[in-house]
Amino acid sequence: MTEKVLKSLFEQLQIAYAYYQLIFDDNGRPIDLILLEASSTFDVFTGLDMSKHYGKSLLNDPDQNASDAFNWAAFYAEMIQETAQDEKRWKIDLKNRRVTVSIRFFDVSHLIMILQDATDEQRLVTGQVREDREIGTAFEDLELIFNSTHDAMFLAEYSNGTFRYLRNNRVHRQLTGLDEIAGKTPEEVLGKELGWEVQKSYQQCIDRGTDISFELTHDFGSGPRDWLTKLTPVFKNGKISYVVGSRTDITEIKRLRKDKEELLQRLQAMFNEHDAVMLVIHPKTGQIMDANPAACAFYGYTSNELLSMKIQEINQLPEEEVFRRRMLACSASQKYFLFPHKLHSGEIRFVDVYSCPVNYGDQTELLSIIFDATDREHYRQALSMEKERLKITLYSIGDGVITTDNDGYVTSLNQAAVEITGWKKTEAQGKSFAEIIRLRSEETGCEVDNPIQIVLKSGKVVGLANHTVLIRKDGRPVPIADSAAPIRDDSGQTFGVVMVFRDVSHDKEQQKQIIYLSYHDPLTGLYNRRFLEEQIQLMDSQSQLPLSVIMGDVNGLKITNDVFGHSAGDRLLKRVASVLKGICREGDIIARWGGDEFLIILPRTLQETAEKKIEQARQAFEENREESLQLSVSLGCATKTAPEQSLELIMRQAEEWMYHQKLLEGSSYRNSIINTLLATLYEKSMETEAHAERLKDYCQAIGKRLNMNAKELNELALLAILHDIGKVGIPQHILQKPGALTSIEWEEMKRHSEIGYRIAQSTPELSVVAELILSHHERWDGTGYPRRLKGEEIPMLCRILAVADSYDAMTNDRVYRKALPIEKAVSELKQNAGTQFDPKVVSLFLNEFLYDEEGMT
Repeated sequence: MTEKVLKSLFEQLQIAYAYYQLIFDDNGRPIDLILLEASSTFDVFTGLDMSKHYGKSLLNDPDQNASDAFNWAAFYAEMIQETAQDEKRWKIDLKNRRVTVSIRFFDVSHLIMILQDATDEQRLVTGQVREDREIGTAFEDLELIFNSTHDAMFLAEYSNGTFRYLRNNRVHRQLTGLDEIAGKTPEEVLGKELGWEVQKSYQQCIDRGTDISFELTHDFGSGPRDWLTKLTPVFKNGKISYVVGSRTDITEIKRLRKDKEELLQRLQAMFNEHDAVMLVIHPKTGQIMDANPAACAFYGYTSNELLSMKIQEINQLPEEEVFRRRMLACSASQKYFLFPHKLHSGEIRFVDVYSCPVNYGDQTELLSIIFDATDREHYRQALSMEKERLKITLYSIGDGVITTDNDGYVTSLNQAAVEITGWKKTEAQGKSFAEIIRLRSEETGCEVDNPIQIVLKSGKVVGLANHTVLIRKDGRPVPIADSAAPIRDDSGQTFGVVMVFRDVSHDKEQQKQIIYLSYHDPLTGLYNRRFLEEQIQLMDSQSQLPLSVIMGDVNGLKITNDVFGHSAGDRLLKRVASVLKGICREGDIIARWGGDEFLIILPRTLQETAEKKIEQARQAFEENREESLQLSVSLGCATKTAPEQSLELIMRQAEEWMYHQKLLEGSSYRNSIINTLLATLYEKSMETEAHAERLKDYCQAIGKRLNMNAKELNELALLAILHDIGKVGIPQHILQKPGALTSIEWEEMKRHSEIGYRIAQSTPELSVVAELILSHHERWDGTGYPRRLKGEEIPMLCRILAVADSYDAMTNDRVYRKALPIEKAVSELKQNAGTQFDPKVVSLFLNEFLYDEEGMT
């Protein structure tokens, strides 16, 4: 670090010069300036990178007025107007120093500029007498520099191994006190001992043929001073004929150097001995350039280990983020950082890092002072987590929460409060609670006392009365329930109030819904039995006489559920309810009394009127059809005409009449249902009435050969007609699909035997064949469905039907194929006898229908 600082200081003690060419307009007036050459120290003096401007116009260059607020463009414009060939000087301020600017014209179009540090010049005699510069035309440029510089300069001639001074400039004479040196040797000027040493250095410059420099300490009469001497060989006709020398008094510089070294030693001691962890880091690469012992102790690495590492090996943030923050520190945009650092042990510690750029000449490094902040960060994280939990709890609960200060001004409100009140957080905070929360009585409309003020005065928890509404920001009232409580610190001092409230609109609506559901049937929307029982008690009074009752029972609900599903049954009940509501007047009460029962109470209604209502209902039921099914409801009525009559008895009379009607209508309705189902089956599937008739003939013929009685033959005929009745519950696209069924479609198709079974079970006249319908797809080898019956476990009537149905299906056209030849059908029956079919039945069938004189019936 010390060497870098000293080097930076030495580089500043330079003479700067620049060489220019003038540009003229057509009238010969100078209008611009072009830079031809400049010394490296010129950049140091001006702060400009002059190499970028070689060969370019300087008066029109925007960079020329951007260095330390000195407008070079304006200076150049003034300078080119100087046409005198004599030397011209200016004093200007550049980069916090006083600088002497000298210009000299070589010819009408070329000039040279010399910059010298004139900060300490006030301590010197300001006047300078120009020296004789006539040493030949070859030294014109040197003469200009020789007389313009502030360094002590001399010129010595070298001839035949002897050095003789030709001249020295005024600065040299002032600093050394040597006025007359022309024609003298170094020994004659400086004495034998010092002269000899100086002459040796001159000879060394001659021998090397290059510039050399050296330091010496000498007393020229004002006390010992330290001098830096620079020697430059000058060639003439290919030989070194002269030596140009300059001497600079560096006494103060050496003193400053010593002071800097002592300061750096102190800084180094502070760096090494301080308890704070310190690292010096290269800003671009992140290389650790230096680490103090405290850093080694903290990270657990030796000094050599740390110096071989990069900071990103310690910092646990992503490398690109670490680089970004180093750049912030390097530009002084940010000085403080919090980082997770990994120790040699693998432990992660949080550290505060204070970084600042340190400049050494043209280099910049980062000095980072590091403090362990792990305990603080853990505590902060714990507090943050606790605060976040509280915040999440506060802002996620469904109740609105508003807090105020002791003056009743809103300090916070959660999201639920925002949604209930309609006030945004930014709008509400800082406003009076009474302005945000306007409370009214839902019953009277009067303003309700402010609960916040009550709490602030009493210091107690208060709650709102029932039926209180909050007037939202948009003016809409919202029913709420709430409580307000004081906010106290550990000492019991109140510093605000918190009010917790909730929107009870949903609760009220739910309460209404619960009350509605408790008295209504959810399917039909009619009153339920509970409500009607309560109303009967109220309506059983003389003022309601005559009081008529109509009782209704839906026919065919079970078969509708079994065939078409419960959704169809639900639609049936809704249609019945709609029809019954249509015949009722205002004041009549209609209710769903049970699963398929309805009850209507008609106050002040005669028996004749009730009977007319029944006729109206029947007419409406006939007109209301869905999927070819007619509504059928058995209805009965009775009327109470005297107070002493029992209403319960009247209701039983209506029920008896209803059941009487059900007996009369039931059989015909069931027959209607069966016919409707068969028509639907023929319409939806490939089954035909002709197919059913052929099956009946086949089956009865085989039954007679087996000597079956009349009851069995009737059941066989009924089975032949109704065995596929369950297909009405199978989707039509499956029944009429021309190709093979998928596995899912086949599983759906197999359900038709169970559906048919439920249909037959629901109809007393068909219940005798219900088991037969369920089993008509069982196979002789036990692989059929749905119960996998085997052999003689299968009812005989089903075994007969299986053979007849398969033969008729094979010998008649189907959606998925044409009819097979009879020979092929016979072959299939024989081939599957003993697996799919009962062998005995197959034999009887073939003998009966295929081997008579006709060959086929």
